[in-house]
Amino acid sequence: MSSIHFETAPAEQGSNPDAMRVPKPALYMAAALVVCVIALAASARLFGFGAFREVPTAVLVERSLRFEDVSDGGIRIIDGASNTVATTLPPGTNGFLRGALRALTRDRRLAGISSTQPFRLVRYTDGRLVLHDPATTRHVTISSFGPTQIASFDALLVK
Repeated sequence: MSSIHFETAPAEQGSNPDAMRVPKPALYMAAALVVCVIALAASARLFGFGAFREVPTAVLVERSLRFEDVSDGGIRIIDGASNTVATTLPPGTNGFLRGALRALTRDRRLAGISSTQPFRLVRYTDGRLVLHDPATTRHVTISSFGPTQIASFDALLVK
């Protein structure tokens, strides 16, 4: 009959403190790396390098719009200048437009701002299409999301 031999656990082998030690130069290098990464992140935040900023350009076309929910789940879009209905979007359509509005109106609700103040849809000379909320100073750059989304908002610029 053969016997099974079990090795002893490392803790039971004796007290050899050098067996489980990390070399000090490696610890110093790891600490230096952590300090360097934190310093670079802080300086980028303070001085703005590596950040993307939209450079303001001239406004090509602009329209003030209010958005109201309709009882059937659609969205009524009202021209902010003339206070007339520009269009009504049927329920279940324009998911991106609904999402962008949901994000902006959530900020208004949190700030306790009324939904009566219109949003500004702006096409700039550099081609950007941006939905601004003057009440909260937040905005969504529509042109960052592709041609389908741009087309859905571009249609709102036509009076």
